[in-house]
Amino acid sequence: MIEGQQASLVGLPPVDPDLYKDSHPITYKNAALAFKGDNLDRYLMGRQFMVLLIVFVINQCSSPLDPKVDVLGLPDGVKFVFLDIGLAMIVFTCILGQLTTQVNASHMMIDYVNNYFAIFTLYTCFAVEFSGIMHSSYLIQNILSAASGKPIISNEPPKEGFTFAFFWGRVLMSLAILGFCLAVTLVALLNGQTSVAVKYPAIP
Repeated sequence: MIEGQQASLVGLPPVDPDLYKDSHPITYKNAALAFKGDNLDRYLMGRQFMVLLIVFVINQCSSPLDPKVDVLGLPDGVKFVFLDIGLAMIVFTCILGQLTTQVNASHMMIDYVNNYFAIFTLYTCFAVEFSGIMHSSYLIQNILSAASGKPIISNEPPKEGFTFAFFWGRVLMSLAILGFCLAVTLVALLNGQTSVAVKYPAIP
């Protein structure tokens, strides 16, 4: 739903909502909510985090905890490439979970999001964006806007007062989280504490 809904919501803005207001009422509710103000940008921001989270969880669920365990009689090299590195889940997720839904949604944009699960997904993406986890991306957006000399196009009035402070507070929080994650990743790489290094200590 996350991938297909993106194809639908990105493609629907040029379509007159009155054309599907009566035939697809839930799609109409989806569009009315997503196209209000800058909600589409908020949805895309939250959606990206959800995609990364789901792919990470699927990959973790598919990898064997013990590399010495026999998996369908596969050679160690095949298990390492397809299961430990995650190539099998990457191919599986891309083909079945992402590309298939995107292709279907691009051909049936109105039908695809005509259900309440799509609305639930939309609100979930909004909640993720509201949490501020991804707000460091907005800082990059502002930096690129200043560097290029082109203003950021928005459908909402400029942020002022509490809204302004709350927005930039979440940007700082997001930068702190990003910095912590980067530090943990670098320490793990330098100390050989990655999952591959732990499972396969013979690999330099």
